[in-house]
Amino acid sequence: MSTTCECETKPTLAMATIPKQKWCEPYDLCTALSEGTIFPSLNLTFFKAPQGDTNLTCYYESASKDQQEREKALSKITEVSFALNDLTLYLDTHPTCESGLTLFHTLMEERLTLLADYAKNYYPLTQASMITGDCNPNHYGWGEGPAPWEGACI
Repeated sequence: MSTTCECETKPTLAMATIPKQKWCEPYDLCTALSEGTIFPSLNLTFFKAPQGDTNLTCYYESASKDQQEREKALSKITEVSFALNDLTLYLDTHPTCESGLTLFHTLMEERLTLLADYAKNYYPLTQASMITGDCNPNHYGWGEGPAPWEGACI
């Protein structure tokens, strides 16, 4: 009796079908960040956390007023950036969707403005915001903001 087992299988091709996503009215940005997508139609129940179980707010009432304002501004940048990333994935497969392109341009302008305002009021978050945020041109200010271990919510 042989101890080896040989199974012969004929190679076959697999075919997957994936329904094409249709444009739907996106969530507001805060909801999108907490739900993990800007598109309600993609918010499926597979491993979905119960409603209200997440709290993404990172500013604390015990922090100074300046710290609270800075963290609120940073939270807004996070929301817009997340929405842009999710929308980019959509536009990769729907490059001519007028609604998607319009929202992309709106959010991109908003993100650039938020980054420039943040750099002007606090410190630059990106290399580009060192220019757009009217930072000191005679000083390389990339490392000006506090590091996460120094008490900042970044």
